[in-house]
Amino acid sequence: MKLLHELGGLRHEPAPLYIAAGFFDGVHRGHQRVIGAALDRARAGGGTAWALTLDPHPLKVLAPAKAPLLLTTLPHKLELLAQLGLAGCVVLPFTAAVAHEAPEFFLNELAASLPRPAGLVIGANWTFGHAARGNAELLQQLAPQLGLAVHIVEPLVWGGGPVSSTRIRQQILHGHLEAAAGLSGRFHSVHGKVIRGKGYGRTLGFPTANLRPHDEVLPPPGVFAVYAEVDGVRHPGAAFRPDPQTQPEFGGDPLIEIHFLDAHLDLYDRELEVHLLSYLRATRRFENATDLRQQIALDVAEIRKVTDNFLTAAGGVRWPACE
Repeated sequence: MKLLHELGGLRHEPAPLYIAAGFFDGVHRGHQRVIGAALDRARAGGGTAWALTLDPHPLKVLAPAKAPLLLTTLPHKLELLAQLGLAGCVVLPFTAAVAHEAPEFFLNELAASLPRPAGLVIGANWTFGHAARGNAELLQQLAPQLGLAVHIVEPLVWGGGPVSSTRIRQQILHGHLEAAAGLSGRFHSVHGKVIRGKGYGRTLGFPTANLRPHDEVLPPPGVFAVYAEVDGVRHPGAAFRPDPQTQPEFGGDPLIEIHFLDAHLDLYDRELEVHLLSYLRATRRFENATDLRQQIALDVAEIRKVTDNFLTAAGGVRWPACE
């Protein structure tokens, strides 16, 4: 997938060109619906489909205290977009100056940068321009004179409401990982670097890989089932996220410890993606190492049952269903 950071580069792309526009945090089922519509139109017309997004999130610039925790880092978002089959993505830097641009200015700049014929595909609730004054209605009014074919995609409904990054974020923060997976269309994952720990898990008979995550949205402290793909092989695991308030011995930095069920993996200093399957229980304190060891053994046995439900013997994944 090609990557641009300004609109001008689109002039050199073959027409017809269809742009799917949005912030696309998490690239969830609703986002996939918008991008799928752009891909369908591109295939029908013998053209290409691109995504158009922003970085950073506008609220990180305009009101940092109100900015949401993001489901995906920019590199992860680009990876997920590429997997959908897009020809390219334009990542426009969002600045205070951009925030004050009138929506008409943005649309004129976009239209001037596109080969013809060209189209724009958006979700019905997409907004742009100063004070979010740009919306689907304004776009439909201006599109004919700009020479743009516009397609508005209605929200995807799942579980009694529209699929949104906000809903997914709340499900993960509350430990409802299966519900988050249903909304996303895949198991939420976190990325990070494996660092050296204190080796306490090894002394208990359950060695762990200590992951320092890059992601902003993490499940609550506790024990959960996961899997990670290492060198092309999927490995199920039992993960533990300590509570920095009640377990200060683990340090204040976010940390996820993963005990792989059937493999001893040397992952120090490697980047790792860990997929979150199911939340088992909250953190607890134990009187002694024996009690802790017994509880870990019970957790591992339960997590093995959970991972067996989602991971096939052949190494495949049973993806969550969307109803």
